[in-house]
Amino acid sequence: MMKIFESKLSPPEMRKCLTRERLFHFLDQNLHKKVISITSEGGYGKTTLVSSYVQAKKVSAVWYRLEASDRDPLVFLSYLKAGLRPYVADSQIEKEKKAVQSHDLAPFLQEVSDQLASVKERLLIILDDYHHLKENEEVRQVMIDLLRAASPHVTFIMNGRMKPDLPLIPLKLRQQLAELTSPDLAFTRDEIEIFFRELFDLCMTGEEIQSILQRTEGWAASLVLLWDVLKNLNNRQRKHFITHMDITDDIYSYLVTEVLGQQSPELQRFLLHTSLLEELDPNIINRWLGITDAQKKLDHLQAHHLFLNKDHRGLFRYHQLFKAFLYLHVKGELSQAELNEKHARLGEIYESNHLLLRAFVHYTWGNEYAEAARLMRIMVNRYRPDWFLHVVDGALESVAAEHSLATTSLFLFRCVPLEVLETLIPALEESIDRHQHNSTLAAQLQHRLANILFYRGDLKRSLEFFHSSAAVAEQVQDFALVALNLSMASQIYRLQEYHDDAIRYARQSLAYSEQHAIPPHVLMHGLWNLAEVLLEQKEPESAEIFILQAIEVSESCDEASKAFPYSSMGKLYRLRQDYVQAIEWGQKAVKHAARFHIDTDKGWASKELGITYLHTKQLDLAEHCLRAAQQFFLSYTYLHEIIGNWLQKLGRRESAISPAKPEALMPIASLFIQILGELHIKRGKEDIKIARKSSLYLFLLLLTHRGSKLTKDYIMEELFPEDEWSAAQNKFYVSLSILRKSLEPELEFGRKSTYVKQQGDNYFLCMDHIHVDADVFLQDAGGRETSATPFPIDQLLQAEACYLGDFARDFPFQTFLAMEREKLRAMYLHLAERLARYFWESRQFEQGMYFYDKLLTVDPYCEHIYREYTARLLEEKLVLKAKNVYDKGKRHMEQELGIPLSIDDFPEPVQKSVRKK
Repeated sequence: MMKIFESKLSPPEMRKCLTRERLFHFLDQNLHKKVISITSEGGYGKTTLVSSYVQAKKVSAVWYRLEASDRDPLVFLSYLKAGLRPYVADSQIEKEKKAVQSHDLAPFLQEVSDQLASVKERLLIILDDYHHLKENEEVRQVMIDLLRAASPHVTFIMNGRMKPDLPLIPLKLRQQLAELTSPDLAFTRDEIEIFFRELFDLCMTGEEIQSILQRTEGWAASLVLLWDVLKNLNNRQRKHFITHMDITDDIYSYLVTEVLGQQSPELQRFLLHTSLLEELDPNIINRWLGITDAQKKLDHLQAHHLFLNKDHRGLFRYHQLFKAFLYLHVKGELSQAELNEKHARLGEIYESNHLLLRAFVHYTWGNEYAEAARLMRIMVNRYRPDWFLHVVDGALESVAAEHSLATTSLFLFRCVPLEVLETLIPALEESIDRHQHNSTLAAQLQHRLANILFYRGDLKRSLEFFHSSAAVAEQVQDFALVALNLSMASQIYRLQEYHDDAIRYARQSLAYSEQHAIPPHVLMHGLWNLAEVLLEQKEPESAEIFILQAIEVSESCDEASKAFPYSSMGKLYRLRQDYVQAIEWGQKAVKHAARFHIDTDKGWASKELGITYLHTKQLDLAEHCLRAAQQFFLSYTYLHEIIGNWLQKLGRRESAISPAKPEALMPIASLFIQILGELHIKRGKEDIKIARKSSLYLFLLLLTHRGSKLTKDYIMEELFPEDEWSAAQNKFYVSLSILRKSLEPELEFGRKSTYVKQQGDNYFLCMDHIHVDADVFLQDAGGRETSATPFPIDQLLQAEACYLGDFARDFPFQTFLAMEREKLRAMYLHLAERLARYFWESRQFEQGMYFYDKLLTVDPYCEHIYREYTARLLEEKLVLKAKNVYDKGKRHMEQELGIPLSIDDFPEPVQKSVRKK
């Protein structure tokens, strides 16, 4: 006779647990059903729920704790028979005693079936850890027979990490099945509050409870393990812990032993490497891991309840704490360089799948800031402005807990164009009002809005929100956000020339960075900002220490931001009147900023280099740099105004250069015209709109012929060709009047216009106070190679950045624009070709491919570029890329133009690749 271990038939002792009324009610309502299936990952409280229910309700129950040994049907039936003994009729017990002991399954099964059929009162049969019986056909068939034979008074409760391998659908159709899963078992907000208050006498704020719910997703085991940490903390320490809640040692140990350690090596690798993904897309995973069965593995994880959830879109993702645990495990196995490489590879995969936001996130966390900035420019052209709320509102922080707002803010708000950010202001203001009760979220929202207002030029409101965000972040112990807010406040005070306040807040920010081990992104900004204040106070020796530290720290954070301390170093040498070093550092900053194509960075670097040239009386170069900065800051009101002041100071009639503060000069209201791409007109810091169409066309006609005088008759013939002379003349004068009034609303007499001048019957634009981006492009794009400058790369890169699209792109049907448009377009294509060849021949292949691809995007019918590009790709053994370039050329040349593109004209490897296909 087999030995029965009574411990397996005894329910666990429940000393201290929460009475879960919500789930007790569910069990009450479903006790009449044949099966209640309770399935979830480990630690969700399945066993605790059922044992506490049985104890509280005093209901009759057979408790059977299953193990791997119970997969033998005879063992299984023996334990079930022993557990049933107290609840079956005496006649059944007598029959059992008379039964012949046998190792045959059939009579044994019949005996237990008879016992179940004889039950007259409600009886629960609790099969705990039912997943131990998985994939055992004999036990499965035994269970089917027992379910069929059992009395209506018998209810089987099956707890496990997998759904019971039984025919559940027929039971569901007969309303004989009830189910609880992880979402049902997860603690609600109210239950978490009651859990800590009633069980552990710990009263927490609603915001703390919400943070715990958001991070743990109601996982019961984590709540118990968190309590072990929280019980030793005072209120201030508790706030800080909850704000930055991460994997505790106990949670880590639990997940290592109870979850990860139970999986095969292959599945462990899958879990660890996919922790870098926010969403578990099988197509992405297959490419990422070089496998073909990602969907099968995800289905396995879901079936085995391995902390995998489906979101509202039907996409898989890991439970937050489990993902954080896996990511932490991966970080322990890889160096930072290896981890960066993996993020960068994911960025490439996501981009090739046209998932640009995910690609942007992974490029950023792979320290591929140039790729991230490039992708941002694509997204700006592809998506509606309101879509960028996803980018601003936490997308970068979703990869891992260590990626906080403080580590993403400085790069992100420089990277997203201001015209996009400004559209998000109403949504952020509304969110701030709606989330006042949630201090953590309110602090983050206020910081985001403050950044947008800062770049917009609304320094007063920006400062208010930075201060408010800092105060709220202090309350919730988010010290990294406090430090960043203080550093940004310091920057505003510096721009407003409140130097004492600027130094005080910069030092406070640096103190927080040191005390609380804050990420280097914030530290770098604080060091640079303090250095800038000291430079403005003419303390170069003190400033130099902080500039060098900022450059050193920038190695481990936002690479693009190096342009700022580089510029500061140029400013430092300018103060020392070491102009050779000042120019060298200034050029280094401009070149570095050009790599990333971020307007604020390019504008700041160009501004500082321009000021240095101004001090050295190299007025042409100074104007070139300041004009470039003016274009980069076209949308940035305050910064644009500063550049306008410096340009006024540049007056060619000055014989000496005075280092007086540019803010002391009154700027002339100049027109700034962006005509490459979309038309934008600014007068000073105000946008100009020309509402009347004929006035707008008149302006475009004069702009196209800037530098020339046009007769009234010529203008009338171009603009009003179908009107009689008198009607055309009337329309001309009305259009002229409205144009002048649109450009200068305060103008009383049209002939006194600053911009639209008249000499007799000739009309022209006075360019003294008109700055056109096309002129900057023309000047830079014409850079020639000399003995002193073999290849003017910085100048050409600035020209390329200036070309935002075809001349007057919004007006494709105005014939008088066509010649200028084609001239500039041809210059741009020539420029892009020069840059592509330069970078390729410099063996900077990534940049080379960028400009070759851009060239073919602007003009997809350049047959000689297709041949040249493929040949160069093949020289570097980039066969797949060469094949893609050939396919693109064939599509455009043959399918669209009907011009044959002979494969024989292409290099042999491409021929082989195409013919093989």
